[in-house]
Amino acid sequence: MNSFLETLAGKLAERWLTLLVLPGALYLVIATVAVRLGHAHWYRLDLVRDDLVRIADDPAARSAVTLALAVAALLAATAVLGILAQAFGTMFGRAWFASARNPLTRALTRRRARRWDKADRRFREAVVAAGKAQLSGDSTATTELVRQAEERAAVRKAVGLVRPTRPFAAGDRMAAADRRVLDRYGLDLSSTWPRLWLVVPDHTRSALRAAHDAVSSAQRLAGWASAYLLLAVLWWPAAVFGGGALVVAWRRAISGTNTLADLVEAAVDVHGRTLARTLGLRAVGPLDRDVGAAVTALLRKGS
Repeated sequence: MNSFLETLAGKLAERWLTLLVLPGALYLVIATVAVRLGHAHWYRLDLVRDDLVRIADDPAARSAVTLALAVAALLAATAVLGILAQAFGTMFGRAWFASARNPLTRALTRRRARRWDKADRRFREAVVAAGKAQLSGDSTATTELVRQAEERAAVRKAVGLVRPTRPFAAGDRMAAADRRVLDRYGLDLSSTWPRLWLVVPDHTRSALRAAHDAVSSAQRLAGWASAYLLLAVLWWPAAVFGGGALVVAWRRAISGTNTLADLVEAAVDVHGRTLARTLGLRAVGPLDRDVGAAVTALLRKGS
């Protein structure tokens, strides 16, 4: 038990250091520079250096009590900053996965839907053209048109696996997983997932947790990015840090969401029949729409 508690304490300390202390300490450094320099002297890092030299030469700064208080204040400040950054990150997460519920998000959704419709139309035109070329016996033209159709399919897929219904790509990818599972198996993922989680093996859960943690990490990074953007009011170079971090956070969110959605669909593909059998339904062969619809009807409890 003592060994277990020591291991647990070590992991908690490591996460606290990684998630709160280090990002918070870096932010405090940048904030100190921003307050000291401002816009007028944004490039004068020598001023910060001179201040540090004066502080180091002060005898009061060398006392054990002063150092202890400084370390305690630093840890408290980084913890508070980390909590605030996580709160900002949660707001970003809600926006990324939000439904189209107001004029702005509905306009963004319509824009993404128009892009998908255009890509889908061009893909279908290429497929028809390739089919006509194949019927005519022109193998060279058929090969080129098939390649063109594949490229246009990739363009459509980049917009969305199904027609967009959310304002942002991250939310759309998770919504697409819901739609694809319902269309293929007749399974309502929102009611099925909590039960499916209970029957999947540990290694599947670990992979899903890792993908979810990647998305959460991107949200935290977006929270820190917003904090740096706030500093730009005092010191404009902070906008460079914030803007770069926000772009990285968005890319990581897209990548993590794609992985998470793929794993969710894979869990249904591989373990959906196990769930049906666990619920007492007869499932012979691969999961199909009849079994999926029966699972959905059972789990919705008539609602």
